[in-house]
Amino acid sequence: MGGDPSRLDKLDAWIALAALASKTEGVKLGTRVSPIPFYLPSRLAKIVATVDVVSNGRAVLGVGAGWHKEEAISYGVKWGSHKERIEKMLEGLKIILSLWSQEKATFKGKYYQVLEAPFWPKPVQRPHPPIWFGGSSDAILEATARYGDGLFPLTDTPPDKLQSLHCRLIEAGKRYNREKSPMLAPALSYPTGVGTEESEWINKVESQLENGAGMVLIDFSAGNAPPRKAQEFLEDFAREVFPSFR
Repeated sequence: MGGDPSRLDKLDAWIALAALASKTEGVKLGTRVSPIPFYLPSRLAKIVATVDVVSNGRAVLGVGAGWHKEEAISYGVKWGSHKERIEKMLEGLKIILSLWSQEKATFKGKYYQVLEAPFWPKPVQRPHPPIWFGGSSDAILEATARYGDGLFPLTDTPPDKLQSLHCRLIEAGKRYNREKSPMLAPALSYPTGVGTEESEWINKVESQLENGAGMVLIDFSAGNAPPRKAQEFLEDFAREVFPSFR
């Protein structure tokens, strides 16, 4: 919806990831997140499986229920209540997982249906690409505990709220008898969240880890950093920070 019309900052995420797959070898490829109610679930299943195949098993599916009401309305997506969007997300995810795992999938829900639907090729990753959820509501945490590999909180979530999310995620995982709790992966914005000085970076990351993070993301979308500036920052960040966490 926003951004600079003169910049290529609103490309389709999954098409861009497919292009990146051909230029990379080891990096994981995914979104944070693709709101399932904005897609036809069977189509999203095909899109993600395609990226997984062309990348030789590097796709990660981040999902959510949608949060940008204005965007949905602008492009003709029915908004609905939070409860309805959560229901759509869960129905859609069940269809996606069925298509990825079954020879032919059948699902009849309140919002979506598939009937004896064949699906090939299957994703390279088995049983399926990792599933991550975005958000912090009780419904999202419950879905993460049931289906997810991890959770993406909002960018620059305060430390006390991050710690609370971590505890809630552990408790939700226990309800599903999970041996290992889903990972919490907060994001720090650049430059506001992570800072611009090298002396800040390690402390910022350590603070995230102390409050339950298993992985820390750097979010360039909020600060609208030019691509070259972002690249220079990542090179400096990797050189200064990575050795401290190996």
